[in-house]
Amino acid sequence: MPPAPLRFAVLHDDGKFAHWQARCVEELLALEDIKPQVLIVRQSCAPMPRFLEGAAQILLPAPPARGVEHPATHATMARVRRHAPDFALSFLDGPCPAELVDVPRYGTWRFRFGDWTSYRGNPPGFWEVYDGECVSGVLLTRELRSSDAVIILRDGYFRTELRSPTRNRAMLEARVARWPAQLCADIRNGVTERFNSPAVAGAAQVRSPPTRLQQARLRTRTTLRTLRLVWQSLFRHDQWNVGLIEQPIAALLRHEKRAPVRWLPATKRSELRADPFGVIRDGHLSILCEHMSYEDNRGYIVAIESMSASGAVRVAIGPISAVHMSYPFLLQADERMLCIPETSGAQEIALYESEHFPYRWAKVATLVAGVAIVDATLFRYAEHWWLAASEVADKGANCELHLWYASSITGPWSPHPANPVKIDIRSARPAGTPFVVDGTLYRPAQDCSRTYGGRVTINRVLILTPLAFREEPFAFVDPDPEGPYPDGLHTLSQVGNVTLIDGKRTLFVPVEFRRVLLKKLASMFKRSRTSTH
Repeated sequence: MPPAPLRFAVLHDDGKFAHWQARCVEELLALEDIKPQVLIVRQSCAPMPRFLEGAAQILLPAPPARGVEHPATHATMARVRRHAPDFALSFLDGPCPAELVDVPRYGTWRFRFGDWTSYRGNPPGFWEVYDGECVSGVLLTRELRSSDAVIILRDGYFRTELRSPTRNRAMLEARVARWPAQLCADIRNGVTERFNSPAVAGAAQVRSPPTRLQQARLRTRTTLRTLRLVWQSLFRHDQWNVGLIEQPIAALLRHEKRAPVRWLPATKRSELRADPFGVIRDGHLSILCEHMSYEDNRGYIVAIESMSASGAVRVAIGPISAVHMSYPFLLQADERMLCIPETSGAQEIALYESEHFPYRWAKVATLVAGVAIVDATLFRYAEHWWLAASEVADKGANCELHLWYASSITGPWSPHPANPVKIDIRSARPAGTPFVVDGTLYRPAQDCSRTYGGRVTINRVLILTPLAFREEPFAFVDPDPEGPYPDGLHTLSQVGNVTLIDGKRTLFVPVEFRRVLLKKLASMFKRSRTSTH
């Protein structure tokens, strides 16, 4: 017997939905077997929004004076109960009426902008920009009768758009529109534990709207930040290099002194090497990594046979039509040497097998097609093979984690129904080889909150099944501030009893200066021409 349709109510102040709010409802309606039952408003709305046609409308009485029961409350609640919604989605500016929060079976859901630890209150996304906070948070919560406690159903943490609170708010709203639909998918899959999770109290003080003085201060701060970012883009450029630590990757979980890093000889100023993966064969370490030149800004894969080698050999791997390549994830399985290089420009995750290691590879399967994916990481856990990866940057590569699973390496691969299973700029994007210690799976991930590839967060995976996923940060691996590459670290790769890493330093690269300058001048010229016509 097919499941009964999920019925939902929408709460709104006046029925004039913002674009992102309308998207939330439209994402719900795109699911099968879901039906809008009722629109509950504080002010009568006419006409009914197109996407809610057919739903009943209930006018929510104005809140009474404190301690006085409104005469219409019981009648209003009785009407709502007759529609028997499975959940309610609230877009009210203020709290949901206490009498209503528990009427739906799965509760009343509301977006909270701010992480509730440091930021809470309106306007959404403003105070993080005002304070120069590198991360902005959003929560989708189940409302409780107390306005100071909620159950967190989904959360996301994004790099703050520090130059504009308007852009920061728009970015946050755009990223969360699918969350209610994803919760409905969880309900359909029987993953409902989160709806009865422990309540979380708001630790942050509720902030008031900014004063005129605070708005003036913000304008000064955002101007200075813009100037600083322009200066950095012209004069400070990333250069990465590959290093080796004489310790197993599991040692990085412990709070013990890290072994010194042996770095490859530095490349010339306009080149970089990053994303190292390696294998030991016959006692000899071979490394594959990305090599890129600022001359053409296109990476390719090279092989390095010695940590003292100044040169590297380009590897024959990748699609026939050349695209940028990086992150050559290596894996030995069934006596086969396999590699998944990042080829997002080809819109695929492809598996290659060594024909002549490490210099020549042949494509054996396309694991996932038709999507631009970066940093695909392949590993075995429990009864399945897993792919962990992120989408390209404009869709959230640095803050979203996507999973696929299969019973064999070559597939077929199925996307996890909760994708993206995690949204956190501090610990989502893959950063090397997952590993198991004492039966527990650990997953390295990039922390890009302050800068791209700032450090690595090692997550402890708590739940990983074809229906559910949960992990928590366990340890952090920072770049050595006293070393030659003190500005970033974004790969940890296990190779037997040693660990490969990469490190970043910022310096001036003349060819990149010219490219950025010409791009900015072209943009200014285009804007000036547009403004004159």
